[in-house]
Amino acid sequence: MFEQFPEPARTQLASAFDEGRTRPEWCFAEGQARLAFWAPFAGSEPVIVWQFDPGHDPVAAAELLRRSLATMGLTKIIHDISLKPGLTPVVDRAVEHEALTLAGFAMEVERLRLEWVTGTDLPADPGRLTYRPARRMAPDEVLDLLVRISEGSLDYDTQIEVATAGAAHEARWMYDDLVNRKGKPDWFVVGHLGDSPVGLVAPDDHSIAYIGVVPEHRGHGYVDDLLARGTRTLAEAGLERIVAATDLANVPTANAFLRAGYSEVGRLYRYYWRTS
Repeated sequence: MFEQFPEPARTQLASAFDEGRTRPEWCFAEGQARLAFWAPFAGSEPVIVWQFDPGHDPVAAAELLRRSLATMGLTKIIHDISLKPGLTPVVDRAVEHEALTLAGFAMEVERLRLEWVTGTDLPADPGRLTYRPARRMAPDEVLDLLVRISEGSLDYDTQIEVATAGAAHEARWMYDDLVNRKGKPDWFVVGHLGDSPVGLVAPDDHSIAYIGVVPEHRGHGYVDDLLARGTRTLAEAGLERIVAATDLANVPTANAFLRAGYSEVGRLYRYYWRTS
């Protein structure tokens, strides 16, 4: 089914197919260039050029990108290039960078890749918040919370989605993504100060997938409480490595991860393509 892809991409694609996150018709090849689109959960539309091997010819790879986007009728898509600290796509993934640029993609945001590993001290839980599993709350309650978290968010993807599709649409997509993540149902929680929801944290089977605080509770360090909860949840479940990412420009969140014992392990360069 995915024979045109070399290992390990072939096995990764087969696994994603079994989970409903890619399809054979979302995979394209021409010459040495190969690519596949990926959706975050079964039933959703593809959002990212996931497997992309441009070969040695950026012009041919750019044409494959353009043709595949047109064939699938997409209006927007992202592609990530992940590198170790100190490396840049322009130099260290030059063919891929050029192919993306020729196809109309633009690198718009740089993200920190972060990691917590066993042996690092667990962040202390200040004990200020109580937690309710988000899946046991009414969806409208969580959706309202996500809309409020998006107000004034420093996350670039959130800013773009709110500006182009609206806060309600962005919240709906985020909710669907988070409740479909792998992990135990009670891991995704909303933190409360008394009866007031402060924010939420959503660990999955390997990462801190999402964390956010509502505007009226920002500036009081509650991101540390939420991150401590998420990190301790995964560590106590036996994970030896927890990963996360946040925009380089999102200094408050980046600092919260560093305070919690996470270390920078790389950079992620995010490219965007849109029809308008």
